[in-house]
Amino acid sequence: SADGSGLRQLTRAPGVCDFDPIYLPDDSILFSSTREPKYNQCSQDIAANLFRMQADGANIHQVDRNNLFNNQASLMEDGRILYARWEYVDRNFGDAHGLWTTMPDGVNHSIFWGNNTAVPGAAYTPRQIPGTEQVVCIFGPHHDHLWGAMAIIDRQSGLDGRVGVVHT
Repeated sequence: SADGSGLRQLTRAPGVCDFDPIYLPDDSILFSSTREPKYNQCSQDIAANLFRMQADGANIHQVDRNNLFNNQASLMEDGRILYARWEYVDRNFGDAHGLWTTMPDGVNHSIFWGNNTAVPGAAYTPRQIPGTEQVVCIFGPHHDHLWGAMAIIDRQSGLDGRVGVVHT
């Protein structure tokens, strides 16, 4: 219920963390989970990937296979999933968190912004600004708390670096 009553747990598995859920237009739920555990060498914890399930918790299945974190997903107006991705493939050590998109079924994973952007080291909690192609997010450090400056990104101005950042 809107007032917070009537809650019921939909997922349960020993030693698993399910978090960052979002409802999709077909009433299914996309979320991040440690259900396919991978050890994160840098922060010494278990990494998470994106999963999807039916609204009643049935049919849980993985929609990506990153070797580190994919989390903080949000739904874009065109139906794509926008999420924060932590990885080290084709980038420096310190700029490991970019923004990516995928379709709800896990096809067409694509860079949205920041795959090789040295400053900031991370972009977190991305959300599309309604009626625009721009995204608001938090610019923060790699290997620290999820805090920092709010920023607006316009990927039409550039996929990497400060040129795509229209406001902080």
